[in-house]
Amino acid sequence: MAAGKNIKSVVARIYNSMIFFSVLSGLLLFFSYPKYGSFFCAWFCFVPIIYVVQLERRKGLNLKTVFTKLFIYSLVTGLIGYGGIFYWIVPTFKAAGEPVIFGVISLIVIAMYFSLYLYAFCIYTFLTGLDSFTSILSSSLFWVLLEYLQMYLFSGFPWVLLGITQYANTKIIQVADIFGIYGVSFLLIFTNLTISIVANNVVYRKKIRFNYLAIPLILITTSYLYGEVKFLQLNQARSDKEMLVVLLQGNIDQYKKWDRKYTEEIMNKYTSLITTADSMLKNKYDKLSVPVVYIWPESSVPGWLFEEKYLYDWVNELVKITNKDYKSYHLIGTVRMGQNRPVEYYNSAALFTVENNEVIVKKIYDKIHLVPFGEYVPFRNILGKFVRTVNELGEFSAGKEFVVFDIEGVKFSVLICYESIFPELAAKFVEKGAEFFVNITNDAWFLKTSAPYQHFVFNISRAVENRCYVLRAANTGISGIISPTGKVLNQTKLFEDDVIIQEVKIFHNTTFYTKFCNVLWLLYFSMFIFINYFTFKTRWVTQ
Repeated sequence: MAAGKNIKSVVARIYNSMIFFSVLSGLLLFFSYPKYGSFFCAWFCFVPIIYVVQLERRKGLNLKTVFTKLFIYSLVTGLIGYGGIFYWIVPTFKAAGEPVIFGVISLIVIAMYFSLYLYAFCIYTFLTGLDSFTSILSSSLFWVLLEYLQMYLFSGFPWVLLGITQYANTKIIQVADIFGIYGVSFLLIFTNLTISIVANNVVYRKKIRFNYLAIPLILITTSYLYGEVKFLQLNQARSDKEMLVVLLQGNIDQYKKWDRKYTEEIMNKYTSLITTADSMLKNKYDKLSVPVVYIWPESSVPGWLFEEKYLYDWVNELVKITNKDYKSYHLIGTVRMGQNRPVEYYNSAALFTVENNEVIVKKIYDKIHLVPFGEYVPFRNILGKFVRTVNELGEFSAGKEFVVFDIEGVKFSVLICYESIFPELAAKFVEKGAEFFVNITNDAWFLKTSAPYQHFVFNISRAVENRCYVLRAANTGISGIISPTGKVLNQTKLFEDDVIIQEVKIFHNTTFYTKFCNVLWLLYFSMFIFINYFTFKTRWVTQ
C-alpha cells in the first residue's frame, strides 16, 4: 500500500511540476516527423507546452521568474523533440571515425538552438495571453516569422519547419502553392493554439468555447477542399512535353567514394547500371521519339571529371553508347575545379550529350547554397584543433548563377543535396524559367537513420509550391519521382543498387508562391503588425 502511495505521489509531483507536459510535447514533436512519426501528431504536438504557458500566466508570478521557467520547459521539449529528430547526427559522427562525444555535443547544440525558437514563441504566447481570436492569430503569425528566421539565420537551416510534417497529408499541403510551406505551418500552429485554449477552458471554466473550435475547423476544411479542387484540375491537365527518365542509384559506400582503391569498382558500378538501363530501353521500345535523360547522383564520379582524362574518357564512352539508337542526355554530379585552381572548386552538375557525333557539355551548374561543415567550415582554424575530420573537409566555392538547363525545349534546374530544403531558392530557379527540378544528392552519410527520409520529403513541398515534377537521384537514400501534386510516383529503398526508368509528361503551372515568394514574408509580417496594432488599440480604447 505504502509503495503504491509513493508511486502516485511521484507521478503527481511530475504532473504538477509541468515537466510532464514539456516532455509530452517533446515526444509528440518527435513523432510528427519521419521516419518514425505520423503527420497527425503535428496537429497537437505543442498543445501540452502551450497549456503550461497558460497555467504559468494564471499564477501571476513576476516576469523574471516566468521567463526562467518557460526557458526550462522549452529546453526540455526541445531537447527531447529536436534531439529525437536530429539523433542521426551521433551515428554519422561515429561512422566517420570521430569520438561519439563530439556527435552528442553537436546534437545537444542543435537541439538547444531550435529550443530557443520555441522559447521565443512561448514568451510571446505568454505576453499575448491567448485570450482572444486575435491573440491566437498573432501568435500563429509570430511562429511563421520565426520559421522565416530559421531560413536565413546563420546561413539558414530550415530542417524542422512544422509544415513539412504534412508531406503525406497531400490534400492539406496543396495550399503551399499560394502561401508556401509556411501556410501549412500556420494552419498547424493555429490549431495547436486553439486546442490548448479550449482545453484550458474545459479545465478551469468547465465549458467548451465552440466558437474557438469552429475557426480552425473552417480553415482545415477550406484547405482540404482547395486540395481536392487542385487534385482534380491537375489530374485533368495534359502536357505535350515528354521525356524518359533514368534515375541511377549507385549505392556507393560513403567511405569508398574518395578512396582511390575503389575508383575502378565505382566506375564499373555506374557502367553496369547504364548499360543495363540501355538494354532495358532497347528491349521495351522499338523506336524512341522522346529524349532519354540519365540522371547521376551528386558527386557520382570518383574524382575530378574535367581534370582527370581517364574519367572524362569513361563518361564520354558511356554517353556515346546511349546515343547510338536514341537521343540521350546525361546529367552528372561531379566536383570540378574553377579558373582559380587549386583553391577554387565546385560541387557541380554537368549536362552531356552528343551533337554532330561529338560528346559535348551543354551547360554546368555550380551549387549555390553550400552545407556548413560539409562543404565549407565556419571557424575552421578553431574547430580543426578538436575535430580532425574538419581538417579533411574541403572548402568548396559557392556558385553564382541560377542555371536553367534545356533539353529539346524542356527546361529544368538542379538542386544539389541540401538546396532542396530552401523554398525561396527553389522558386528562384522556376522564376528563371525552369519547368521541373532535378535533385541530386548523396545521403550515404546518414546511414539507415531517419535523415534520408526527412531529406526526401522536402522535395514534396518544392513540387507543390511550384507545381512541377521533382526527379531525385541519390547515391543512396531515396531516389524517386514526385508529381506536381506532391504524390510520390516511384521511389527506391535505402542502400540498394537500383535504376528507375519512367516516362514523364512534364507539366508545370506558375503559382502565386513562385511569383511572390520573395515578398511573401512581408504579407505575414504586415498581418502580424496590423493584428497587434488592432489589438493594442482595442484594449486601449476599452480601458
